[in-house]
Amino acid sequence: MVVVSLAQVFWRYVFNDPLTWSEELARYTFVWIGYLSGWLAWKHRAHIALDAVTYLNRPALTRACTRLVEFLVLAFAAYTFYSNFRLLGLTLDQPSAILEIPMAYVYGGYNVMALLIGGDILMTWAGVLRRAEP
Repeated sequence: MVVVSLAQVFWRYVFNDPLTWSEELARYTFVWIGYLSGWLAWKHRAHIALDAVTYLNRPALTRACTRLVEFLVLAFAAYTFYSNFRLLGLTLDQPSAILEIPMAYVYGGYNVMALLIGGDILMTWAGVLRRAEP
């Protein structure tokens, strides 16, 4: 994304001939980076959270709240993963303005994020991944 944006600036001001495709590619790359950052934040438990329960020093309560949050996030990810397929079906034949790639490739980033978050939760529950308890 940075390289494409710098190339756009270079072509615009040095050659006085702006690239027509760079802004669109940078925008779609930014969308995918945002989705993948959402998964990465979940993986490292870096999302904004209310951690009042952890200050009570009750490990059982903390574990129960952690599992409840994981269950709710998994349910939301599964629901939105499933419901986003309708949007992907609508946009599969809709090309982007300049690059003419199917817009489903852009919107599919959400499904990738939901799948990664859901997989992370299920692998944690299965014991494949270990999480440090807060």
